[in-house]
Amino acid sequence: MKRPFLPIFPFLEKYPFLSYAKLFKFDESEIKSDLSSAIHKVEEVLDGKFKFNYGYSEFLCSSCVERGECGGFENCVYPIRTENYIKIERRARESVLEWRRVMVVVSNLEDNLRLKFAFKMARIFREMLKGECDDFIFVVARDLGLRFRGFSVDFRDYLKGAVRIKSEAWKLVNRRVEKGFVHLTRDEFLRLLEEFIRDRIMERIPIKVEVCVGSKLEIPLNPECFPDCMKKILFDLNSGKNVPHTGRFSIASFLINLGYEIDKIVEVFRNAPDFDEEKTRYQVEHIAGMRGKGERYEIPSCETIKSWGLCVRDCGVDHPMRFYKRCLNERGDSGKGSSKHKGYSHNNVGGYKG
Repeated sequence: MKRPFLPIFPFLEKYPFLSYAKLFKFDESEIKSDLSSAIHKVEEVLDGKFKFNYGYSEFLCSSCVERGECGGFENCVYPIRTENYIKIERRARESVLEWRRVMVVVSNLEDNLRLKFAFKMARIFREMLKGECDDFIFVVARDLGLRFRGFSVDFRDYLKGAVRIKSEAWKLVNRRVEKGFVHLTRDEFLRLLEEFIRDRIMERIPIKVEVCVGSKLEIPLNPECFPDCMKKILFDLNSGKNVPHTGRFSIASFLINLGYEIDKIVEVFRNAPDFDEEKTRYQVEHIAGMRGKGERYEIPSCETIKSWGLCVRDCGVDHPMRFYKRCLNERGDSGKGSSKHKGYSHNNVGGYKG
C-alpha cells in the first residue's frame, strides 16, 4: 500500500520551511485563528531563547534505495501501520501550520526584525542539520535550488551565497574549483545552505495582521528625547566629522535598541568621511545580532560613555535609555506606541546646535 510522502513527514515536523510544506493546504482564516503561540515563538527567537528539536530522524529512503525499491517520495511503499502513518502526517501538518503562522507574524514586522529573525532561525536550522544524514542534507539542498555534486557546489550558486559571508576563505579565488564546481567540506556546505535558508525565511506571506512583538516595538520613537551625547554624535556625523569608533558604536546600538530599521541607521553614517555602505551595513547588522554569534549588543552605560569622552553634560541618569524614557514620561509620550512615528531624520537631531 502506498504511503505518499512518508519519508519527508518527520522532517517537515522539524524543517517546515521546505517546499514540501505545500502538501498541506490552509485557508487564511485557519492561519489567523490563533497567532498567540506564533508571536511567542518569534519573541523567543529574537531574544535568543528559542529551543528547537535537534533530534535525529531516520531517513527511510536510504534503506529502500539500497534494496532498489525506492519509487520516490510520492510513491513510497515503506511498510508502516495505517494509524502510525496518519499520526506522522498529522504531526507534520501541525508543525507546518504553526510555521505558517510564525511566518505571517514575521512578514508583518519591520525589516530589521524580519532580518534578525531570519538570521537567527537559519542558524538554528543549520545546527540541526549537522545531526542529519547526508542523504537528507542533499534533499534540503535540492529543495533550496542548489546545483551540486556531493559537497561540491556549482560556482554560480556558491557565489550567490558566499558573497554575504565576510571571510577571506570564502572568496572564490581561495577555493578549489573543478569543472565549475567549488569543493566544500560538509560543514562548509551547511554554512552555505544557511544563507539559502535565510533567503527562504525572508520571503513574505501576503497576509496582513496587526502584531506587536516584544517590548522594544512599544517604545515611541521621538528624536527630541535623545540624550545630548547621542544628539552630539548625530550632529557630528551629519556635519561630516570623523566620529570615533566608540561614538559610532554608541549611536548604532542606541538606535537599534529603539527599533530603528537597519537601512535608516546606515543612512546616519552616510556623511562620514570614510563611509563605505557595505562595511557600514555589516557592522550595524553585527551590532544588531544579525551577524557573528547572533547576539545583539547593548547600549553602553553613561559611565562607559564618559570614559570614552563622549559625555556632553551630566543628565542625572546612569544610562541613555533611562534618560530617553524619562523624557517621554515628562512629555506624556510614554504610552504604548509603535515604530510608525513620523521617524528620525539625521538632518534633525532634536535641537542640538553643536
